[in-house]
Amino acid sequence: MIEASDVFEYFMCPYKVYNKHNRDKSLMLPFSDFSKKLMEAGREHEKEVISKLKVSRPFYKWGDFSKGFLETVKLMQIGADYIYQGVLKDRNYLGIPDLLIKEKGKSRFGDYHYVAADIKSSAKSKEEQIMQVKFYNMLLEKAQGFDAGKGILILKENSETVDLTQIEDKFNSALTKIDLMCKGLEYGMHIDGVCKDCPWREVCIPLAKKKKDVSLIYGLSRPMHYKLIENEILTLNNLIKANTSKVAKLTEATEETVEKWKNYARVIISGKAKISKINLPKTKNHICFDIETTEDGKLYLIGIWHKKKFRYFLSGDNEKKIINDFIEYLLGLKDYILYHYGPYEKSMFRQLFDKYKIDDSIRNDINSKMVDLYQIVKKNAVLPLTSYGLKEIAKYFKFKWRSTDASGGNSMLWFDEWNKNKDKKVLKKILNYNEDDVKATYIILKKMSKGKV
Repeated sequence: MIEASDVFEYFMCPYKVYNKHNRDKSLMLPFSDFSKKLMEAGREHEKEVISKLKVSRPFYKWGDFSKGFLETVKLMQIGADYIYQGVLKDRNYLGIPDLLIKEKGKSRFGDYHYVAADIKSSAKSKEEQIMQVKFYNMLLEKAQGFDAGKGILILKENSETVDLTQIEDKFNSALTKIDLMCKGLEYGMHIDGVCKDCPWREVCIPLAKKKKDVSLIYGLSRPMHYKLIENEILTLNNLIKANTSKVAKLTEATEETVEKWKNYARVIISGKAKISKINLPKTKNHICFDIETTEDGKLYLIGIWHKKKFRYFLSGDNEKKIINDFIEYLLGLKDYILYHYGPYEKSMFRQLFDKYKIDDSIRNDINSKMVDLYQIVKKNAVLPLTSYGLKEIAKYFKFKWRSTDASGGNSMLWFDEWNKNKDKKVLKKILNYNEDDVKATYIILKKMSKGKV
């Protein structure tokens, strides 16, 4: 049975669909606490939306989807305005949209028809969500004898009506692939940074390493990977042996990019990193820092590693105080360089400086002294890793976080818990996590400045 979730997953990672239909589910890892919270937030958003509508719902025993479909059709025949979790079924296709919404227009039921809608807690619509609604629309057309040509996504802040007429070819191609994968076609394995949160990661990553799959190359996009596959470049060795000019032409990449891929491939096979030594800017104060924010993007902690000592600026609900205290600390130093890992810190500071109207001379001075260590690593290091995230690289350099469940997502959960009950043990866990992050940043900085592992 091909379900709407298969279409959704296909446009995130096709190999998830293959795994679901061809592997033992016991191989899946449990979802993280943060992933569970996101799911719960999605369910709460759905409840809130539904509570404002007068909905009808088909009654049937779960699993008896043929009965569920008949009950849904009955509701459509009597013209129910909103059908909640109606069952749509055709051959081996099954879809249960969050809502079927009645609109004026002809169908086999009379002078009205239905439009499929899904409720999502994201801020903007995504391709996988639109394709899922397209799947519902396909089944809905069969049921009502009319193609609405559109779907609705009820998002966190607003609703979007999406045009489904322009994605027909892409959708049909995906559906054909999904059907073949359900029958055993192995297709679509691609390793990248998002794999670290996937329940199937303990299947895919070891398998890719065993095969020396070409997608192990850091920075190789899925579209580029598929172009390589189409030209029978499946493994790291295939790529190394291939003619650079020919690969560049086939993939529409530059020869410089192809040579970079080959360099990564050699490092992955050998397991030996290549690091070009960097010269650090001259300053008395090399400061590594990291910020922690809530789920809705509110700053609650800035931690720094300065002269081998951890300092922090914390407030449960007063981000203005945090940013002002941090600025005061920096102004007291005058001469300093701020190292962070990734673009988030600079982006957040820009927002906070705007929000609290920080003087231009101060903000410009701080911005000029911020250095993104991630960009330095990307430019000067070739590592046998599939992700260049802070944790992956620091762990490669033998650094260990004290919490086994350390992650940005979990730190948000810990903050929520501490904010409710002020448990000192939870606060200690938050601070330890932040301290480990800034220490890890420092370790990477030190390795890059020495030019060796």
